[in-house]
Amino acid sequence: MGKKIPILKMEERVHRTIQALDLLNPGDRIVVAVSGGPDSVALLGCLVALSARWNWELSIGHVNHGLRGAESDEDVDFVKTLGKHFDLPVSIQDVRLKKQDAKLLKQSFQAYAREVRYHALDKILQERGATKIATAHTADDQAETVLMWMLRGSGTGGLSGIPPKRGERIVRPFLTIPRSDIETYLGQQQLSYRIDSSNSQPVYLRNRLRLDMMPHLKEYSPGIVNVLSRQAEIIRDDHAYLEQAAAAAFRQSCVSEDEGVLELDRTALLALPRAIQRRVIRHGLQKINGNMQNTRFDSIQQVLERLEHGQSGWSILINTVDIGQEYERLVFSKRETRDSNDVNVVPLQGIGVDIPGEVVWSLTGQRVAVFMKHAGEMMSHPHSSKMHLDADTFTPALRLRSWMPGDVFCPKGLGGRQKKLQDFFSDIKLPRSQRMKVPLLVAPEGILWVGGLREDERFQVSSATTSIVVATMTA
Repeated sequence: MGKKIPILKMEERVHRTIQALDLLNPGDRIVVAVSGGPDSVALLGCLVALSARWNWELSIGHVNHGLRGAESDEDVDFVKTLGKHFDLPVSIQDVRLKKQDAKLLKQSFQAYAREVRYHALDKILQERGATKIATAHTADDQAETVLMWMLRGSGTGGLSGIPPKRGERIVRPFLTIPRSDIETYLGQQQLSYRIDSSNSQPVYLRNRLRLDMMPHLKEYSPGIVNVLSRQAEIIRDDHAYLEQAAAAAFRQSCVSEDEGVLELDRTALLALPRAIQRRVIRHGLQKINGNMQNTRFDSIQQVLERLEHGQSGWSILINTVDIGQEYERLVFSKRETRDSNDVNVVPLQGIGVDIPGEVVWSLTGQRVAVFMKHAGEMMSHPHSSKMHLDADTFTPALRLRSWMPGDVFCPKGLGGRQKKLQDFFSDIKLPRSQRMKVPLLVAPEGILWVGGLREDERFQVSSATTSIVVATMTA
């Protein structure tokens, strides 16, 4: 009887954690991730003990990275034996990790290995038709994670530590259980386990924290594991609240969102509290890039400082996303998208346009058509998508091309005065990201029409005109 009370206490704590955090449901089919180490073996023992109460269907999933040679193979054999002991099916996924693959993804080898492991476990889940994966992260793992992020200068996202759930499928029932209680439980249950020799090597930061820093911290605060775990829980709730506020602020300040490009209103963004501003920038990065990993604090700070200064035209590359200010807009664009549109899609030398003829401007999908009229024919009034030109004022060798630095024209309404096209774009506050997309109808004599924006005064129809070229632009 003396042994059974603490055993029941351990299992009851896990039971209550599952209920309180809504980790598992009655009838779930659970893949228990078992490495063979003490934490995962204890988790398996607890879930087996609770399975009748919850009507669970359990199986064991093991990922063999093969990084420790014969020792890894022995782990596989041990897990298979464990499956026989508990009369549970065992699924093994063999994966081979290459440090070069992690470098290509710009990840640490540990982060890369973790993602590969979760992918392998998810494959086991699908093969078994399971509903959940249970991993054995403990309160000690939580404390070490918080310390790691603290040393890196993380914000609330990192200091929130390991969440009890990862998505809809992965749950961590042991996250509030310290490793000392797990060791006691294993002894009382007489469960054997494997020791990973790499955990004693001070190569990785987590190992150094576990082997060196944590023992020292326990001298100052014996309950440091519970303290840091509790801190993570508090900060996680704060972080969730701030993220909700940031998501609402992002929606309010976002004025345009397209594939690969989005724009935020500068004034609306600057009116937000600084803590929300940073999060809104991160939301924008996530929208474009798919994640916010490796986004440095000083990069976000640099964006906000330049935004406050208010000068249009600056740009900063953060990972693969260009962030820049275009007048009163903060523009996020995927670097690959920008390069493709500006250089590869439309050659700068342009597209020939016959008279009569029609071409498609591939940057925007607009159609530009050109045809002849006699001066005596009825003409509709020119507007932004249609213009009339005196056919005798230019050579009929027309091209459609994009803007190039140094372009000049004589905007209609300026009495024939010449103006740089770049200055014209600035005057009408056309964002830099849009300038290359404007189709220019040009002849050897110069720019005839800045498509949809302004005609050139020199080529306008007059009372002496006998032949007219009409150009139209339609979506």
